Amino acid sequence: MRRDDTNVDNEKRGKLLLLAAVIALSMFLSKIIFSGQVAVWRIFLDAGIYFIGVIVGLLWAFNFQVKKQSFRYIFHAALFVFSQILFVDFFFFQKFNRIYEALILLILIVAVFFACYFVFLMVNTLNVNLFKPIPLAQVGRTISYISSIFMVYSLTFTFLISGLPSYITIPSILLLYFIIVVIHYSNIEIEGRELLRKALITTLIMSILLASVIFSGNSHEIISIIPVVGYFISVNMVTHERISSLKNSVINIYILLLLITLIFVFIINIQG
Repeated sequence: MRRDDTNVDNEKRGKLLLLAAVIALSMFLSKIIFSGQVAVWRIFLDAGIYFIGVIVGLLWAFNFQVKKQSFRYIFHAALFVFSQILFVDFFFFQKFNRIYEALILLILIVAVFFACYFVFLMVNTLNVNLFKPIPLAQVGRTISYISSIFMVYSLTFTFLISGLPSYITIPSILLLYFIIVVIHYSNIEIEGRELLRKALITTLIMSILLASVIFSGNSHEIISIIPVVGYFISVNMVTHERISSLKNSVINIYILLLLITLIFVFIINIQG
């Protein structure tokens, strides 16, 4: 039985490795072949195809041995790949025309390959943990946290640089923040009203920090770091609190302090 389990694990790891390799290789070839300007809608469409492909690929890798809760892990991985596809495409948007840029792209693609593979392993670990508790589940939750940080940065950068109207950009960013936060908190087994409260507060912190610098005139690469910092601090703070035990007055004071911070930083940026 142990040998059979080992063979199954090796088979799944091989499929996950192949899936990550196919994603990375196709990303590289698409940028080499279609190195010219591509319509924004086409970039989002391609990322959506990868999103669906990852869902199907992971189900295939797991031989469809999943539970209902498994789909939130699979969705996490699909959203991660979605964000990296968008980041790479927009990062090299109208820039990929020199040899050294091909080397930079190659390095970035290699990094994406390893990142995707580790995220797929996270999904596998958390999925197996649904059937039988394993010590590696904590490692999977850590990867969930790290990958969600990359998603926050990549998606913020993508929508800020995409040139889409603000009435599309801002709601999309805020919605994606909330989705990412909910998925990660679900991955670390926060549920119910506590999940909603923590997700809303974390999203609020990220949104306030983004709003405080979005009109500062800094580059999109720099601006995108700010909500990441907010997410990093919030997750470390909020996950160690039980928001449901806080009184409403405490929550109101907390939100008021955040709004004061927003106004203060915004005034500094205007004067600068």
